[in-house]
Amino acid sequence: MVDFDNPRSTGAGALYEQGSPMSKSEGPGSAESNSYNDRPITVPEGDRYGIDPFARALARAIRKLDAPNGSVVALNGPWGSGKSSAANLVRYHLLEAIKSGELAIIDFACWWFRGEEALALAFFRELYVGISPSLEERARRVLPMLGARLLKAGSAVGAALDWAGASGAGATAGGVMGWLAEFIKDDETVEKLHSDLSRALSTQSKRFLVVIDDIDRLSPDEALLIFRLVKSVGRLPNVMYLLVYDRQLAEKIVADRFPSEGPHYLEKIVQAAFELPEPTQTDLWSQALGLIERICGRPAEDRMRDLMNHFYETIAPALRTPRDVMRLANTISVTWPAVAGEVDVGDFLAIETLRLRYPQIYRAIRQNKGKLCKRQDGNSNQAAISAEYDELLLGSIEEKDREPLRRSLIRLFPALSGVWKNYHYGYSDSWGMQRRVCSEPHFEAYFRFALGAETVSLREIDELVSRAGDGEYVKSRLRGALGVKRQNGGTLAAAVLDEMILHAGRVEPQCVEPLLSALFEVADELDIDADQERGFGSFANNGLRLHWLLRRLTFERYSLPDRSAIFMEACKTAAVGWLVDFANSAHNDYHPGKGKQPEREERCLTTLEDASLLGQQALDAIRRAATDETLAAHRHLPYLLHRWVEFADDEGAEVRAWTSAQLDSDAMVACFAGMCTSVSWSFGLGGFGDLGDRVSISSVRASVGGLDQIMDVDKFRQRLTEVQAHGSPQQQQTITTFLNAWERKDRDPDD
Repeated sequence: MVDFDNPRSTGAGALYEQGSPMSKSEGPGSAESNSYNDRPITVPEGDRYGIDPFARALARAIRKLDAPNGSVVALNGPWGSGKSSAANLVRYHLLEAIKSGELAIIDFACWWFRGEEALALAFFRELYVGISPSLEERARRVLPMLGARLLKAGSAVGAALDWAGASGAGATAGGVMGWLAEFIKDDETVEKLHSDLSRALSTQSKRFLVVIDDIDRLSPDEALLIFRLVKSVGRLPNVMYLLVYDRQLAEKIVADRFPSEGPHYLEKIVQAAFELPEPTQTDLWSQALGLIERICGRPAEDRMRDLMNHFYETIAPALRTPRDVMRLANTISVTWPAVAGEVDVGDFLAIETLRLRYPQIYRAIRQNKGKLCKRQDGNSNQAAISAEYDELLLGSIEEKDREPLRRSLIRLFPALSGVWKNYHYGYSDSWGMQRRVCSEPHFEAYFRFALGAETVSLREIDELVSRAGDGEYVKSRLRGALGVKRQNGGTLAAAVLDEMILHAGRVEPQCVEPLLSALFEVADELDIDADQERGFGSFANNGLRLHWLLRRLTFERYSLPDRSAIFMEACKTAAVGWLVDFANSAHNDYHPGKGKQPEREERCLTTLEDASLLGQQALDAIRRAATDETLAAHRHLPYLLHRWVEFADDEGAEVRAWTSAQLDSDAMVACFAGMCTSVSWSFGLGGFGDLGDRVSISSVRASVGGLDQIMDVDKFRQRLTEVQAHGSPQQQQTITTFLNAWERKDRDPDD
């Protein structure tokens, strides 16, 4: 019994070890030396599926055939099972007989020729080239004469050839028509020609083996022609045939053309038929895992179990023949290099297997990221939800085959356990760190085979983690990311911060303080509207991302005093907006708003003493910014002014004095108006019956709550009216928008 959860048990890790090609010698003709193509092997050293003992026995049987007279041996096997490899190994084991002059092999590559006429011409040509060197001059000419008579009479194909125009057959047969036409004038009968040729061949000591492979690649009419040729003109002394085809397919072709004959038609042609032995599952799996390791590399030990779970659940059932193994290897040898190291190898292999085996499921996955990556909470109508997902993902799959595929899909997308198993997962950060397909930021890489602007490469993350203590590098990397736009309208900086949150645990302890100092210094630059996520309850922005990151970097590693000391050091170079916000958060841990409880001490950002020091530090920073005029240009000016009131603890006298002076400037009046104007987005709950809005609607609002704490409101209104009348067009528009919103607010305080 295989322990799916233990990759070191027999069948998982052990099988992976067996599948590794690294310890094998790679002889010529081996699958490893063929660059993952599906060319048949030519030597026993390339055998990975136990075909060679069978081929050796078949070669021995062919060599010992007594007085063959057009004897036909069939090698049967389904598509992709290795029939051509087996035929090549038969040739290999007949080399001794060939070198001794006992046997000659004539290979007829029937699928090179298109159309029945071309096939028939080529058949006679190949027989002539292979047999004639051992015959006397008269006998050499008998075979093409026989072919010419049969073709002229229409006996070899369904209809007579147009010898005058050749109907294009000569071109297709590579000039064989012209070669054969010179023999048409002969008046001898078919029976006499065949008798003469038989007599000449019967005196030969050499035998001839005609190998006709890939018959099942021909059209039905072409395949039937091959059987007719072998059955009729091919019955010659010392001539044997090895026909290679899919028996079930051949019997179906015959049954469609000759319903009364069925399999008996082939039985009249074939004297001995052999079924190619099927490779064992272990051989197929071992070869597949070996090729996977060569292409994708060996997975990390902590990912081995998940990879092997995917292997047994999804990949192994799709590997039924050697060609299935090579198709998978061919596919991932092209697609994996584009995303190597940027996606989870187990998820990637499972997705690629579904693409090959169940393209309809693959398309459904690709088109439904939201439904697959987001948690599916319980629903009173669980049966209906389950049926919906069955139809969405498995609609084209027969019911008897669905349960294994459900398990495969749940392994890829744990959220589906809430749909089909009524067991619900919360999102795990490890999925993002491992870049699994169920992580929304990394989902598209599995289907585009490339990383877009939505994703930061793992190489970049590794470099950022390794250089976290280099403050200049960190600042440069984040500033550069601000200049890269993403498809959602935001910047790559948000993606960088998201990845840093996931990988925070990898940052070395000595790098934490330098990293935080760099982040705090550029925090105001990172605070941009473009990276504010909106809609459906999402509220993330880069400021919150920084708060999440600093907690991931410190809370699990440091005691409160040590953590507080690190933050205090980082705040020395912090941007004013971030410093004020951080100091406010530290203060609120101990002095929350009305009706709220103080934070537990172990969950506080800093010590109580340091929180007080940060308040004074933030106040000093605000005052400096007010003096050097950078405060007036800050995008969160109203917020900073309200914090000024709190930190100064003077009932707003200092702030109002500053704003009063600023109101003398028309530009600052328009600036205050713009900063007090906000846009909100909402969905209507109804409209027609129970129908709500499908899109959100924006509303312009006047954010004037507490305005009297930071400025003289009457003077502000007066100056707004004045600038609206004589200011620049842009100032007038900004002020008009704000005043209209303020008037609505006065009429409806709840607006």
